[in-house]
Amino acid sequence: MINESHQRTDRILLPATIATNQNYSAHRLAEMRDALAERLHGDTFCVVVTGSYGRHEASDQSDLDYFIIGREAERSQAPHREVADILGKMVTKKPAVNGPFSSYITAEELVNRIGLDGDTNSITTRRLLFLLECEWLYNEAGKRKFFDDLIANYVTTTVTRESIARFLVNDVIRYYRTISVDFEIKTREGDASKAWAPRRLKLVFSRKMLYFGGIIAAAETADRDYAGKREKLSELLQLPPITRLQTVFGEKSLPALDLYDRFLRELSDPDVRARLEKVGPNDRNDAELRSLLDAGKNFSHELITLLKGRYGPDHPIHEALLM
Repeated sequence: MINESHQRTDRILLPATIATNQNYSAHRLAEMRDALAERLHGDTFCVVVTGSYGRHEASDQSDLDYFIIGREAERSQAPHREVADILGKMVTKKPAVNGPFSSYITAEELVNRIGLDGDTNSITTRRLLFLLECEWLYNEAGKRKFFDDLIANYVTTTVTRESIARFLVNDVIRYYRTISVDFEIKTREGDASKAWAPRRLKLVFSRKMLYFGGIIAAAETADRDYAGKREKLSELLQLPPITRLQTVFGEKSLPALDLYDRFLRELSDPDVRARLEKVGPNDRNDAELRSLLDAGKNFSHELITLLKGRYGPDHPIHEALLM
């Protein structure tokens, strides 16, 4: 008999909140795609979404983190007003103030500006979210072209079979460490643009899942030529992070997913979320927050167990993570 707290998928038995949020996300994404396709025209740009919709974890508490991607030469043709009007009526909760969303991103910037002074925090954020947790809303083929161009920039023809996609690993690590450092500084400086406790929990759960999903995708490229590495990255990174975890680890991923499900369940509950939004950095011993942060530590432990269990001590991912 199936436990009512889990639902069967074609991969493994999913915890209930994950299954519910995936179904909700799929339904809303289909609605948004239909609405945009009905009113937009042209193939010189695409509209994509990241955040909880990009991860297929959305609920009615989720905002919509979208942006438009196109070439610099076509910037003036981007339908900013139409897209904002259509999507604004469908998801009324606004993304974070001063966030990197609801804007036009050039493909040249997204694909080619990796590293050095020009690669600002905003560019890095958009690039890694596009790579690790992105879904198309308009022009799927256009989104896929930009996606494959970016992967080709991470894995050049000179990468050897014995290595992994190490350039990608370094960028994923840099992104995760940067947002962790930035969160600490924003806490110290009293940045209250978003409630502190939910942001802390997202760093512990959803950002960690994103980071781990990028690391394992790169790890799976070992012992492949450059074309095989690109193909494997494209296959895995097109999947939402939870599905990526399931695909690589199968039923062994369930203990980690059970913990992640609790995080989603709590933040999808309007009453719990309202309480947490009132918890500030001076309330770190709040019982509800403390319990979820403890679950976050267990989540980290389960991810480490998965990593060590699949990739032996001689696998190049370990050196890449440490050195």
